[in-house]
Parts: sequence; structure tokens; C-alpha cells
Amino acid sequence: MKKLILAATIAIAGWLNLQAQSMPTPERYNAFLEQVAKLEQTHAEFLMTATMETLAKDPKGYRQMMELAERRFSDAADSLHNEGLYMAVLKHATEKFVLSGSEKEKQRLLLEGAKKNMIGTVAADFDYVTPNDKTVHRLSELNADYILVYFNNPDCESCERVKERLATNETINRMVKDKQLVVLGIYPYNDGKLWKKTKYPSMMINGWNQSGQIEYAELYDLPTLPCFYLLDKSHTVLMKNEGSLNKVEAALNNPETLQTAGPMPDLDEIKTIKPSKPQAPTKIIASPTEKNVIISELIFKYILENKSKELYDNLADNIKSQTTVETFDNILTQLESQAGKYIDHGPWEKQQIQGMDAYMSVMNFEKQPLRLMIVYGKDGKIAGFNFSPIQPVPQKD
Repeated sequence: MKKLILAATIAIAGWLNLQAQSMPTPERYNAFLEQVAKLEQTHAEFLMTATMETLAKDPKGYRQMMELAERRFSDAADSLHNEGLYMAVLKHATEKFVLSGSEKEKQRLLLEGAKKNMIGTVAADFDYVTPNDKTVHRLSELNADYILVYFNNPDCESCERVKERLATNETINRMVKDKQLVVLGIYPYNDGKLWKKTKYPSMMINGWNQSGQIEYAELYDLPTLPCFYLLDKSHTVLMKNEGSLNKVEAALNNPETLQTAGPMPDLDEIKTIKPSKPQAPTKIIASPTEKNVIISELIFKYILENKSKELYDNLADNIKSQTTVETFDNILTQLESQAGKYIDHGPWEKQQIQGMDAYMSVMNFEKQPLRLMIVYGKDGKIAGFNFSPIQPVPQKD
């Protein structure tokens, strides 16, 4: 049996069709990441963590997903660049016993870097000088609705191209003129001669971190240059390590799309409630008369009876928009082809996952039990469901 079963993994995503559930190749992993990146941030982070948890039983697949996620999510120049999703992968890699000691240490260091100036936190203050005077200025002194920090290196061709685009960008220049936006260009390294001979457009403050604290005190994690940090008027980070000027412009034009929430909770916060004693796990068994238990039973009945339209109709509207009725065809057949004939299922357990109610039940199949999880959004509608493999309970003699 394949180690990874994501049958009908709509769990907060609502997109993965049954032909791609086992995701045996990097190409399918890549397609998966591209779909995850389209989701609302909190949902995407949860799904990424849940995926890494499922892959933990397949070390080869786990490493493939981790390496691909690092390349796609951490690179400011990549179209999927997303610090929150990258951190979800790093957190799992450092907390689980899948990687070797040296591999985990590398991921730990990367995580420490990623934690700096996270979205939703106040940006670290730093000093800078300009060519116009000898006064030492500070980031914290800047006052505008938005502050765009442009970390750059004059010796970098890409930085120069982006600088030229900044000079002619209509949205940015209009906002600077209207005093809604301040653009602060920062050279974070120690070659003062290089910085002094470089010209910057007049709409931008030309700053040099002459003290070197950004680099030597490691105030900011700058894996690649150029990159942008977008801050609001309270200097809270709205965008981090962003390499795309197009994305920055889109965010300034549509600020309601920006993520303002803080970082994702640790893994322990999205697990089943911790046991008070290691030998006595605590479970919350939901009452059979609970509304969501009744709906969960109905959803599973639709799966057993191959009622694709009924399954689709019970999804939240935002999930419906990401999938089709055909996605739900023959789910049980797909499951039984891998896990054997369905037998029965256990009681429903209840837990909270990032403010949403999740109901889980162990589904017994001939070859291997699976856990069905159904997640209900804050509006009470079904945000998704998934099946994942679990280890059978050892039988006592």
C-alpha cells in the first residue's frame, strides 16, 4: 500500500483531485504547492503542516517536499514566495524525527532566520545615513501610511533594474507624492565607496546602514537581494523578503488583501489535545446528537453512496469555487483500492484547529485504518475533509 493517502484532501484546500492523491513525483508535489499557495494564508499554512505530517512516514517523499518547498517558498524571486508557508515546513522539520541531526540543525538555523521580522510583528529598528547630511536617521522615525524598505546592493544588476522600475512606477510615485508612502532604499553592507558613487531616484530615500548592525547583528534575514519589506504606519510588517515589485504594487493598490495576522501557532496547537499523562491520552468524544456529528455522518454516508453532488453542495462557497463536482466521484472506490474493503468506523472525536471545529473518526478498512477529518469553518460550513493513514493498534495476546 502506498504510504501517502490524501484521498479527497479538501482539508481547507478543496482542490486536490483523486488522480493526484498519492503525489509520487516532484512534479506533482510542485503542482500541489502551486495550489496551496492560492489559498487564504491561515488555511494554506495548516494544509502545508498537515501534508508534512502525512509525509513523515515516507522520508524520501518528505525530503523531496521539504527541498521543493524551500526552493519555491523561500526564494524572493519565485512566484510562490511565501514566508509563512516556508516557516510551516521548517517548524515541522525541526520538531519531528524524520531528518538526521545535521539536517535538522540546518533547518533550525533557517527557521531562526525566518522568525526575524515576521509578518504581523513590528519591524526591527535600524539606523542609516544619507548622502545629503551626516545626521544618523532611524527607520522608526519615518511616518507615513506605508513604508517600503528596499534592501539592495549597488553592485547587483537585478537591484539596479528594480531601482529603475521604482523610479517610473505610477502607483508608487503617486503615493509618495501624496505622502501616503515613503520608500527607503537601504544598502546593508560595508562598502561605503560603492554606495556613495551610486545614484538613486529622487522619490526614494537613499540610505546606508553605516553602522553595519543589519548585517553583523543579523537584524534582518536577507537571503537574496533585492527584496522589499512593506510596513504599515505602526511599522508592522505586511510583506517580507518580497522580490516582486508587481506584488508590492498590487498590495498597495489592494491593501485589504495583505495578511495582517501574526505567525502561525506552533505544531502543538493544531494537534489533538495533549494528554495530561503520557500513558493516558485525553480525547474529547463528541455527542452523537451534536449538529456537526450528524452532518459528519451525513457526509460520510454520501462518500459511501458515491453522491458527488451532495458532497459538493455541502462545502463552503469559497471551497466550491476551487473544485468541481467531479472531484468527488468514486472516493470510496479509490480508498478501497488502497486500504481494502470498508468495514465500519468509530466514534467522532472533536478538537479545535486554528479556531475551527474539526471532527475525526477512525474508519476501519480490511488492510489499514484511515482517519477521516471534517473541518467546519467559523460560519459553520464545511471547509474541507481528508482521509489520512494511521497505524493499526497492536493486538494483545
